[in-house]
Amino acid sequence: MPDKIDKLLESNFHFDPCYLPALLKVSTQLRGGADDRLEELLESTLSESNLSQEDLEQYIEEHKQKLVEEAKRLAV
Repeated sequence: MPDKIDKLLESNFHFDPCYLPALLKVSTQLRGGADDRLEELLESTLSESNLSQEDLEQYIEEHKQKLVEEAKRLAV
């Protein structure tokens, strides 16, 4: 059973703790820019999960196309 769960988590990027911060950041970028308060919120959220800004940037790079598609879908 743990193997099936691990496979599901690996194949579905939505379960990663970086997903929501990344989606929020990509959505904001698509709308035209960064917000200092957003960056502070993201930094705080990441640190609570023991993640760094570099972790978030790497996650965004790995899943950029899916994140952009999801952000556009949610904006409709």
